Amino acid sequence: MDYKDLGFYQKAQLVVRELNTELNVWPKSMQAHTISRQLFRATTSVGANIAEGHGRHQGKEYIHFLIIAQGSANEVDHWLNTALDCSIGSPQSLHRIIYLNKETRKMLTATIKSLRTKHQVKELSETPTPYSPAPNPLILDDDL
Repeated sequence: MDYKDLGFYQKAQLVVRELNTELNVWPKSMQAHTISRQLFRATTSVGANIAEGHGRHQGKEYIHFLIIAQGSANEVDHWLNTALDCSIGSPQSLHRIIYLNKETRKMLTATIKSLRTKHQVKELSETPTPYSPAPNPLILDDDL
């Protein structure tokens, strides 16, 4: 099977096409320019990481690239919501792209979970580590 046949790759590319159409009508403001550059970069990164990971097709390495693709899809969500917050673009178009991107993220999550089970790969846990600041070298014991 070719990576282009994967449902989540096809959905990711649909996000790229719809976003490209939307970006072509955005204003030429500094905010729109900044958000559009970040959005297009992150959106195209999703499909690129799916393709690269599929080419390696070796369990843990493939999962690694799908996780990177998922991170990029999360970034796309952030930038789309930022565009909405800044009133840039068509809210209807942006909400549709957010929906399509969410579908991509769900498909990636399901695939990652399935591959982890198949290859017996543990999930990374995000346990917070306590933070204790390093002593300030500028404070001498005599100052205390």
